Formats: sequence, C-alpha cells, structure tokens
Amino acid sequence: MSIYYTGASFAPGTENPYDNNRPYNDNWVMVKLLEKADFKHSTGGGNDGIFRLIITKKHIDWEYRICDFIQYHSSHNKNIIVAVNEIDLNTAQSVYGNQSYTDNFLKSHEHKILIHSTSKESYESIMQSGYLYSWNVLQELGILTEDTPIGQLLGDPLDYSDYIMFTSGGLGAERVVSARQQGKLDFNYDVPYIAGARFYLDANKIADDGLLVRDGIHLKVKDSLFIDKYIIWTVTPDILGIPEETTPRMFHEKANAMFEQKFGITL
Repeated sequence: MSIYYTGASFAPGTENPYDNNRPYNDNWVMVKLLEKADFKHSTGGGNDGIFRLIITKKHIDWEYRICDFIQYHSSHNKNIIVAVNEIDLNTAQSVYGNQSYTDNFLKSHEHKILIHSTSKESYESIMQSGYLYSWNVLQELGILTEDTPIGQLLGDPLDYSDYIMFTSGGLGAERVVSARQQGKLDFNYDVPYIAGARFYLDANKIADDGLLVRDGIHLKVKDSLFIDKYIIWTVTPDILGIPEETTPRMFHEKANAMFEQKFGITL
C-alpha cells in the first residue's frame, strides 16, 4: 500500500503513471478535490478503471472526507492517489488532526440520524431476524436472490459489500432499492417502484458503541447491526397512507416529512 500525492489537476488515463504505466486495477483508488463545481461529490469507477471520490468545497466537511477516505482505504491496503493541492491538503490535515475514521463519537458535522432503506421482502426478513446485514453476510446466509451487489454497477470497491450503508436523508437510499428492482441504475427519482421500508437510526448510539465507519462518502457499519438498540422509527407506505407502488421521490419526501413532524428533528 502506498499513497501518491499530486495536484488537483491530475486526471487518470488508461495507464497508471505510478505503476509503470500499467492499467489500473482494484488495488487503486483516488480522491480529488475541486474548488468549484455544480455538485457536492461524485463517486464511482470510470473508464480508466480506478474508483474515485471527487469532492468539492460545497461540502462543509470536505477536510474530514479527504482524511477519512485516505485512512479507510489505507486500512484496506489500497494504493491511493491524492489529487489535492498542497495548501488544501495541509488545511485538511490540520483540521482533522489526530482524529480517526473509526472514532467512537459523532463529530459536529455528522448527522444525528442515519437512514437505511430496503425492499418489502427484505423488510420482512429484517424484522424476523432483528438485524441489518451487509451484502456479503446476506450472501453467506443464503438470503440473497441477486448474484452481485448493486454497488458493482457504481464501481464500488469489493470491500464495500462488507458494510451496511446509510444515508442522512437524501434520495440515495431509495435509489438503491429502485435500482435493485430495475436491475440497473436510474437517476430518475420519479420512476415507479415498489416501496419497502425506511429505518431511521440513532447515529450517536452507533458511534458510541464503536460501530461507525467513515470512508469519505458513507457512514456505515461492518457486517451486521442489531436494530432494536438503535432504531428510532421505521416507516412503510401503509404508515404514510400511500400505495406501495409509488416513486422514490414521493416515498422519501413523505417519510422524511412525517419523521420531522413526529420527532422534531430536521434531517
């Protein structure tokens, strides 16, 4: 595992200049910081074959995300290309200090509520077992019906399948459920799908128990999570008074609105 520092202008091609111009493989990742862009962050594997996080300063916590990304992928023995200008990198390291991607406390910029969405079928299985499981654990248990994780379509590293992924209120959670039903990624959040359930969990408790992992993009938990200890609320279409066949946007908006009304917490 090695870390290669370069400026923000670095753009990977099909040949890796840090590996004798050989093609990139699964052992390589990249984080890049942009000063300005019309998005907060972008992830995935490009045609060049390297998984990357491209982040912009629209994220108030960009310093933490850069350092979390480096620490997380270092722990998984990845070669990391850090395409961040020296001044910004020094700023990020100064702000981050001696913190860790596995710190057992919730940081000031991190959301207090974590959300995980699932299909109707998986919801019934989750309620029977009492646990959320990562894709790899579900595969070991023989519960899965699909052959590959949806993250493969996103170009995620293989180790991401060891984790349960959470969002903090955005549409990403429903996009995953919809993508599984369609068998493809679809960024149209108004396409019909069958809604399942959304779990709203206490991020403070998860962090306090030393379970929270940060990879620069996600807050996540490895392998499994016992729901009863951390659950704040679970919502399904019938609780919202809407049909099961709805859209990711509709389910997301109505669920979050009811949560905020019930608990007085802004997501």
